Amino acid sequence: RDGILIKGGEFLETSAKIDTVAVDKTGTLTEGRPQLTDVIVLNPALDRTGVLRWAALAEAGSEHPLARPILDAAADAGVAPVGLADHTEPMPGKGIAATAGQHRVLIGNAALLEHYDLPDTLQATRVAEELAAAGQTPMIVAIDDTVAGVIAVADALRTDAAAMVDRLHHSGVRTVVMLTGDAPQVAHAVATATGIDEVHAGLLPEDKLDAVAALQRRGHTVAMVGDGVNDAPALATANIGVAMGAAGSAVAVETADIALMGDDLLKLPEAISLAKRTVNNMRQNITIAMITVTLLLVGVLFGGVTMAIGMLVHEASVLIVIINAMRLLRRRARQPAPRFATSCVATCRATSCSI
Repeated sequence: RDGILIKGGEFLETSAKIDTVAVDKTGTLTEGRPQLTDVIVLNPALDRTGVLRWAALAEAGSEHPLARPILDAAADAGVAPVGLADHTEPMPGKGIAATAGQHRVLIGNAALLEHYDLPDTLQATRVAEELAAAGQTPMIVAIDDTVAGVIAVADALRTDAAAMVDRLHHSGVRTVVMLTGDAPQVAHAVATATGIDEVHAGLLPEDKLDAVAALQRRGHTVAMVGDGVNDAPALATANIGVAMGAAGSAVAVETADIALMGDDLLKLPEAISLAKRTVNNMRQNITIAMITVTLLLVGVLFGGVTMAIGMLVHEASVLIVIINAMRLLRRRARQPAPRFATSCVATCRATSCSI
């Protein structure tokens, strides 16, 4: 009812041990709705709409999330491409190379231009770095062997992203790590704005998986938070995979151990805090049960404990366990209580068995 789906008691207990949280940027820390912000012309023979038209032609055959804002902007400017390019070749981690008639169109980062040995890329690289430092994702557009311009796309930061990181730290998470395929400058700008401790940028899906595995080898209990198909391998590798269910793909939600069904990032520290409090409560109740059993056993062995007294003490300990578990409901005034009910019942049952 409160939008937190934990897929089993094992995952609840593991969540209580989490000390490192790895988060994807796009769609998790950001809203996942990028928009075109800048079109900078570097070729005097072209204007803004000309650069946008070539960029849209190359992106028309792409399934990359950043293609949509470019195509939408081209449509608004009246230069939307008619049909697709003759040939489109995605370059993972670099961009796209497209062929339209006798022209080759490149759109991507500086590594893409280096791959095709384009001359005079210094100005375009400098402009791209300035845009990236401002938190935007730049893409250099080149036609044949000439740089046409640089376009930039930005995805708005979620208003609760910084609060999420702060609450994660307060809930006992020592390190919050960003894993993103975006440029390092963009990633560091987002990290500075949100208070993230560690940044790994320019990653492919398999690199995110390797980064999570590396954190685990360092002895961390890792939760990975993502929303897309590309995050699924890392979600499966992490000790706890957390999917943003509202905006996430079906693959991510299915792979994850915890699904945040709403669009509220603050549910993540809430879930971890609940897990820690529930496990602590269970340990307290087991301790109460063991102490009660030990005292009754000693009383029986040395005399002085009758059947009536034993039953009275036993039932009193059961009530103490139940009341202690019900302390989890004390947050009812701030947050809906139903999500705690299952944890309380599970705690009581587990401890009663021990008694």
